[in-house]
Amino acid sequence: MKKSRPLLLITICSLLLFAGSHVLYADEDAEDRAQHKKAIEFGEGDKVDDAIKLFDKAIDYRKRAMSIAYHNKGYALEKKGDLPQAIKYYEEAWKLNPRQILTGELLGYACYKTEDYERAIQVGEAVMKIDPTNRKVPPWLEDAYKKRGGKKEVAGKPTQFYMTLDGLLRMGLYYGSKAHYGGLYYTSPHGFRYVPDDGLITSAPYTLFMRITPIPLIQIDATMENPWLGALAPPGLVVQMEKVELLFHIKNVMFGAGVMVNHYDSSMAFFRRYKLTDVKVGFILGYTKDKTETKITWYPRMLIMDPRSSTGKTYDVGSLRLDYSYEMFQDIKLHLLFNFRDYYVFCHSPDLRVFLGSYMRYYENLASYWGVYDMGFGLTFNNLVKRDDGAELLSVTFEWLERFYLENRNNRHPYTLAPNGQGWFGLDVYRFTKGKPFPGFRALSQVLSLRLDEQVHRNFFMYQKFIAELADQDSDHHEFDLQIGVGFKY
Repeated sequence: MKKSRPLLLITICSLLLFAGSHVLYADEDAEDRAQHKKAIEFGEGDKVDDAIKLFDKAIDYRKRAMSIAYHNKGYALEKKGDLPQAIKYYEEAWKLNPRQILTGELLGYACYKTEDYERAIQVGEAVMKIDPTNRKVPPWLEDAYKKRGGKKEVAGKPTQFYMTLDGLLRMGLYYGSKAHYGGLYYTSPHGFRYVPDDGLITSAPYTLFMRITPIPLIQIDATMENPWLGALAPPGLVVQMEKVELLFHIKNVMFGAGVMVNHYDSSMAFFRRYKLTDVKVGFILGYTKDKTETKITWYPRMLIMDPRSSTGKTYDVGSLRLDYSYEMFQDIKLHLLFNFRDYYVFCHSPDLRVFLGSYMRYYENLASYWGVYDMGFGLTFNNLVKRDDGAELLSVTFEWLERFYLENRNNRHPYTLAPNGQGWFGLDVYRFTKGKPFPGFRALSQVLSLRLDEQVHRNFFMYQKFIAELADQDSDHHEFDLQIGVGFKY
């Protein structure tokens, strides 16, 4: 078989014609030729599957080589002054290798110079999605938005202003009502009914989120919500939450700090209704590279008591969240979620109600604990519907979560180091040797959700999320919820 050497020829021509940073070079790869020969040998034998895999690698390699050839010819035509022809060859190179950043930069800028702003924006956004820290594309891309009419979010770059507002309608399917006196009456009726969620503003969960990015380096996030903790979370545990975070973006790294305020209004702990507030300082760390994004948000437990002003009861909240996403394919993204939330109400002064309610066993130095732990994954399918100009109109997200509910009231060792208190999946070191290492475990549920995101205007969008939480036998109901939200970005 006669062997050609196209890659070597491409490289020599490139070196002879140009000496600029806009030229790409392809080196002769002896290993590739060896793999190609090996694939032929496999094909002539009985290792057909192995041969196919090696041929696929060879095809990908040749595509990249041809992409470099088209790119360099396009650059030669651009230097000659024939920009329309240069664009044609840049387009061919971009089709063969849509992750070749330099080709995207030159193609997008060439389209911008020829006043094809729609195509320039499409290519520029694709480059910014691959390389969020790119500095060559944003100047002409922003100008392309203005000349096309209206400013739009640059992929990979934060918008100047982003806001969402949503609400959640909860419907419970109650199935385990307890019968009294031979069925004379039930503790709660069977069937479907609306589930209220106590809050400072509304009796339904809601979230108001705002993001301001005055410059690419700085990002400010603000959240106010009546959070939905799950179907089996006790009411009043968190009736309101406010959070403000300041983040800094330096190349691929994001870091920052925030303040989170939680409000408690319930009689679940210590036989009396209390209104308590907890203020936390947290830390955020994130990293983005190629197709992956990772973000860790941690608000550690920090109990601060002031005997001069304390009512004898203290509210303490801890939160740890890990978000990870990976772009499996061009329009399919996988994300993983770990979200651990711990809530404590401490009694650290003598209390007659506690003394009587506990049948005179204790009256101070106690803690009641609740925890909600989520672990799961989701898939997002982008660009399911597009406009003629390439703008995304619809995306769909499927998500599955395993949710653990923890509870341990009147813990008599609340001030010891973790894991008591309890937290950490309800681990209790004092009961570990008694055969109950996780006495705080209460119930388990599966949460399935489907979310639709629609772009209704260049600056406005809306979304709906359908949630089904199927609880285990330790609960009294399942839940089927509908979340509706709207958003604005500029």
